[in-house]
Amino acid sequence: MRSVTLSIGCVILVLTQAGCRSVYRLRCTSWPPVAGVLAGEQMMGETPCTVTIPSKSELIRDNKVELTFCLPDGRETAHVVDLHGLKPSNPFAEVVSMPFMLAGMGLILLSGGDEDEDEEEESPFDTDHKKDKAGNLGTGLLGLGVMGAGAGVYHLFGGHGDSLAGYDVHVYFDEPARHRK
Repeated sequence: MRSVTLSIGCVILVLTQAGCRSVYRLRCTSWPPVAGVLAGEQMMGETPCTVTIPSKSELIRDNKVELTFCLPDGRETAHVVDLHGLKPSNPFAEVVSMPFMLAGMGLILLSGGDEDEDEEEESPFDTDHKKDKAGNLGTGLLGLGVMGAGAGVYHLFGGHGDSLAGYDVHVYFDEPARHRK
């Protein structure tokens, strides 16, 4: 009994610590469309891309993060993103809730039934057909409940629906070329 309690305690500890790792998602685009995106000295990707910055990152100063966009011809520009008012998302919440969402959707699809359009009219004494309909309804409701549990888990671990897509950061290069020094 003690080992089971200890195991459950360890799992809860790991889950609560993993739930604290929130990130800001910044969807970066530029014109011209292929520019490198740097945060500090680290290359984060080429536009269009999504840059994830951990909420506890040393790149964040005064609740702002600076991204540098670099074109292949040497032009570059810095863009400061003000993170005030932006909610970080928790990728762990998405990973943990996804099996619930998929299982719930599967149950709902399973409850769709195999009704043939060419079937004869059902008899009021046909109890098997009524049991099938009740079973389909129960499966569909179970699917909705499982999806609801997934939504609850998502919010419990710090997921925010409005932060899933990310925040748009767009840079337009219209200045003459200036080269790195």
